[in-house]
Amino acid sequence: MATLQRESDVAATREAVVAGLSAYNAARVGPRNSEPLALSLRDDHGVIVGGLIGELKWEWLHIDLLWIDEAHRGAGHGEALVALAETTARERGARGVYLSTMSIQAPQFYPRLGYQPCGVMEDYPVAGHRIHHFAKAL
Repeated sequence: MATLQRESDVAATREAVVAGLSAYNAARVGPRNSEPLALSLRDDHGVIVGGLIGELKWEWLHIDLLWIDEAHRGAGHGEALVALAETTARERGARGVYLSTMSIQAPQFYPRLGYQPCGVMEDYPVAGHRIHHFAKAL
């Protein structure tokens, strides 16, 4: 018999769920082969003024975060970070890239780089806004 309960030990519960789901997925599509990706843009003093955080998993790169400090926007740094991420993904055998961005961020940025919209969720993160999902074959 199984019972449902709320857990106070989130870390242990997460670990069990990730292990179970990973085993299930690996049995069907192979191991995840997860590899983190971190790229930075630094100013003349070495301070990070932009960057991209992602994860290579299976045959895809997931871009989780992309940020450029406002003082450095408009100079092509975002495009350069995405291009470097794509190059890295290709070198690691990825077939594509996927990501999400909110309407308050830069949904118009990614189509210029060849990304295709693959979904929109309305009223996220709050009513009147949306989150856009994009993908690109490499």
